[in-house]
Amino acid sequence: MKLKTLIFTILGDYNLSKKNGAIRARSLVRLVEPFGFTNSAIRTALHRLKREGLITSVNRGSYTFSQETLLKFETAIKRVKEWRFGHWDGKWRVVVYNFSEDNKALRNKIRRELKWLGFGALASSTWVSPNPLEDVVNEMVEKYWKDGGKVYLFIAHFPQDPQIIIRKCWNLSEIELKYNEFISKWVKLLDKIDKLTPAEAFVNKITILHEYRKFLHIDPGLPQELLPNNWIGYEAYKLFKDIYESLTPLANKYFESVYEE
Repeated sequence: MKLKTLIFTILGDYNLSKKNGAIRARSLVRLVEPFGFTNSAIRTALHRLKREGLITSVNRGSYTFSQETLLKFETAIKRVKEWRFGHWDGKWRVVVYNFSEDNKALRNKIRRELKWLGFGALASSTWVSPNPLEDVVNEMVEKYWKDGGKVYLFIAHFPQDPQIIIRKCWNLSEIELKYNEFISKWVKLLDKIDKLTPAEAFVNKITILHEYRKFLHIDPGLPQELLPNNWIGYEAYKLFKDIYESLTPLANKYFESVYEE
């Protein structure tokens, strides 16, 4: 795991629940050190993240997320912990956008955002999702119009077999392989949790959260009606939830033992 990602995962998992959302640098060093990073590497990373505007200083020696980063990671952690496979209302959310040639950076940015939300590319500037994401997308539309891009949201029905769209936009077989790898790696930990130290529990809790969060980038979270029978994503989610919740009490002991605002 990259150091930047590790710092964000720890802050996202723990620090957002704190009243002021801040943590002292020396506490973060102690939280990151069990992952094999040195004190100097951690402090250098903090200074770099501050220069990039991804974290801010709230007082001398304490850091928190910037508002933009806070919103992004709060949403990501919420999606990981509360992800459910819901039912389909039969509608498709279609996003169509148009950017001028000199707005390539914005065009790439909206593609990343749509993919992260679970949209699939139906055409070069047309993305679709069966999930009820109107509120989130409407905020995106407003933001990009202000930045000079034309983004449109349509709610549509597709009269043919919905699997035509599924096969065009997502490779479920490839996602299934990734879930199998995740399950094979983590299932053995279930019988060992009560033998872990608080620091080991903390490392495993953050690591499994980081690894499961990767599925937000590849699995669109399709409704049950559009998934294959016995979809392995259900099993992977249950395994993640069981391990994460089992590790939490012991991991929290380690976190609280070193945490300072």
